Amino acid sequence: MTQITSTRKPIVDWLTIIAIAAITVSLNVAFHEGVHAVACIALGDDLQEYSALHVACDHPIVWKAKVEAGSASIANLILGTMLWLGLRNARKQSSAFQFFLWLFMLMNWLAGAGYWMFSGVANIGDWAVVIEGWEPHGLWRVVMTIVGTAVFAFCIWLALRELGQIIGGEAPEQIRRATRLGLLSYFTAAVVVALAGSFNPYGFFGLPSMAGIFAILGAQSPLLWMMQWFRAKQFVKAAKEPLEIARNWTVIAGAVITVFVYAVVLGRTLYF
Repeated sequence: MTQITSTRKPIVDWLTIIAIAAITVSLNVAFHEGVHAVACIALGDDLQEYSALHVACDHPIVWKAKVEAGSASIANLILGTMLWLGLRNARKQSSAFQFFLWLFMLMNWLAGAGYWMFSGVANIGDWAVVIEGWEPHGLWRVVMTIVGTAVFAFCIWLALRELGQIIGGEAPEQIRRATRLGLLSYFTAAVVVALAGSFNPYGFFGLPSMAGIFAILGAQSPLLWMMQWFRAKQFVKAAKEPLEIARNWTVIAGAVITVFVYAVVLGRTLYF
């Protein structure tokens, strides 16, 4: 494999990466909760609350509650796949835009598959609602855990393959750069969701906030360790100039606005 040789250290601006991650996680969680809200309305039920971290919907019929509960994670998987197709056709776009598409794709995939795995193991969350009352209940949990784990791992594998096509540069620097992107994205996601939780009317330690924070910390945890997998030779790194992200004040300003709307406005909850 031919590598691009350069004596210049690639530019990876930490503030712009944080801004991209803040926009991405805000859109990701708002989309997830938004699908719950839209499903509630589409099913003809009573949408009562829509916030950055939860939706309250009155379901008089059990099957409607199950459809609404399972809708968001399915939508996450679909959106992630659409973003994957978009990323494969965005090779000539800016590095910042490619990284945004890649991160948004990954977050949606992990949220979708993560709920299957989490609900199967802990018997709480969206898909615990879906399988409630299904017998044999223990078997359903085991199947959901196995399927969720398999899809979760596959999504990570596929995301790393795509990262190999855009990261560029030389080993081992490209691994250090990828690791930095992952770590900054993870901790930014945790901070943004915690900020939204601090405005939640049920309190920071209330169920919506705690559930949302733990969901993000768990589902997006591969950002902490997946770059160790990226070292494997099976993830072919395309020979190209390194993916660089320079200081971009437009993106940073956009992040401030996006996080304000998500964490402060939606965080306080919209009532219907």
